[in-house]
Amino acid sequence: MGTTPTDRRTTTAPATDDRFAVPLRGVAVDSETRCAHWDDPVDVIALRFGCCATYYPCDACHDTAADHPAEPWPRDRFDEPAVLCGVCGATLSAREYLDCDDDACPRCGADFNPGCREHRDRYFEA
Repeated sequence: MGTTPTDRRTTTAPATDDRFAVPLRGVAVDSETRCAHWDDPVDVIALRFGCCATYYPCDACHDTAADHPAEPWPRDRFDEPAVLCGVCGATLSAREYLDCDDDACPRCGADFNPGCREHRDRYFEA
């Protein structure tokens, strides 16, 4: 990808990354939401946490940048925006994201990491 070291930012509470239309924090986040922990071409989503309603590229970013324990997005709010596509900037409801059988953004077609299915319980209430 075309990311340079100067494209990376780290944000901690209360600061958020002004490159995104949603409140987003993380560790060494690039312009498509890849972070220090997940940096493959398909690692292009940020997830909204139930505890603070803030988006993070991953739970490790939340653990590093937040001052509280992570809580997954609550099931009773699955129709609200909870996932940011780092490629096109679209926000998806938890339901829209979880229903993406092809692991791709329904708006722009960008591939999402299919491995994220293995740890959805960290981000979404069962």
